[in-house]
Amino acid sequence: MIELLTITVLIFSAIILVLMLRLSGKLGKTTLDPEAVKGAIATSWKELGVDKDIGSIKEKAADIQTAAQDLQTLFKVTRGRGEYGEFQLEQILKDLLPTQYVHIRERIAQTGKIPDAHIITPKGIVCIDSKFPLDNYREMLGASDDLQKQTLETSFCKNVETHINKIKTDYVKPEEGTTPFAFGFIPSEAVYQYLTECHPTLVADAAKDGVLLVSPATLAINLNLLTMGLRATEIAENAQQIQNNLTKLSKSLDEVQEAWGTLYGHITKTYNKASEVNDKQNRLKTNFERITEKKEET
Repeated sequence: MIELLTITVLIFSAIILVLMLRLSGKLGKTTLDPEAVKGAIATSWKELGVDKDIGSIKEKAADIQTAAQDLQTLFKVTRGRGEYGEFQLEQILKDLLPTQYVHIRERIAQTGKIPDAHIITPKGIVCIDSKFPLDNYREMLGASDDLQKQTLETSFCKNVETHINKIKTDYVKPEEGTTPFAFGFIPSEAVYQYLTECHPTLVADAAKDGVLLVSPATLAINLNLLTMGLRATEIAENAQQIQNNLTKLSKSLDEVQEAWGTLYGHITKTYNKASEVNDKQNRLKTNFERITEKKEET
């Protein structure tokens, strides 16, 4: 943007200069005062507001440069880098997962460890570590000597392997309630791409040991899949609860049906007995009436 504006200003100045030179040629012996030309160009810049635009762009460029230096300073400090990774990880987790599953820097009762984050799932606790050794990688990028660059690259890979082993030792403990894997969060897409392209064996061996190295983008993909699994589990749990309630209701209906069967049997027996008593009562009444009639005849 700055280069484009500068070029535009220079072209504009050149056009003014050419026009004035042509004018000078037409006027013959009339000479141009350099200071007058300079003043005319400055006045034109001022009237067009070019000087203000350039000043504003310079201020914004200075702000961007300061922000870039602050960010660079942040990544030069291990503690600051770790805090940035933790912040980035926390934002991703909160954006993609229900809050009841996400725990940030909380102790896990089963293991006693405090990962940067962990996720409660029906299959176990998924631990995530967001700290990553980047000092040698940064120095490797700035190295001009090939031998020094190779040495720093070797040191970087060893640091990564050491960190992977730490994640495996601390956070991959299925016997204590974790899942058989944990995430090693790399807060830089560039570093993740470098590892996957230049050291794929290291990344594959880490996965075999249960440590999945992820970048912000690949972590988001894994979390989306995990979210789908959690929702499916919730649906299954709700379905199971409904099934349990239906089973209880069915049992209650069976009990009611059994009680009704017993009651119906009693009612049937009572009805039959009532009919029998009624018949006997009618016969008794008939006999009584006959005896009464004979007595009156005599």
